[in-house]
Amino acid sequence: MEISLFAVLAVFVVLQGATILLTLFLASRGTGLVLELFQELDEKLAGAIKGLVESGGIAGIEPVNPLQQAIAQMLIGKMQQELPQRAPNGQFQENLE
Repeated sequence: MEISLFAVLAVFVVLQGATILLTLFLASRGTGLVLELFQELDEKLAGAIKGLVESGGIAGIEPVNPLQQAIAQMLIGKMQQELPQRAPNGQFQENLE
C-alpha cells in the first residue's frame, strides 16, 4: 500500500493550520490572563498605598532630622533658581537681576 505525496502534504497542511489556530487561541487567552493579573496587581498596590497614606505611614520609621530637612530645602531652592542665560553665540551672559 502506497500513500500518495498529495495525501501526505494535505494532512501536513491541515495539521499545521490546526497548530497555528490553537497557538493563536492560546496566545489570546494568555494575553487576557496577563492583563487581568496586572489589573488585579494594580488594584492591590493602590489599596496598599491608600492604606499607608490613611494610617499615617509605616510604624517604626524615624521622623526627618530637622537639619537634614533644612539642607534639603536649601538644595531645592538652589535647583529652582534661574539658570544663567546664554547669548546666541553660546557664551554665558550676566544676570541683570
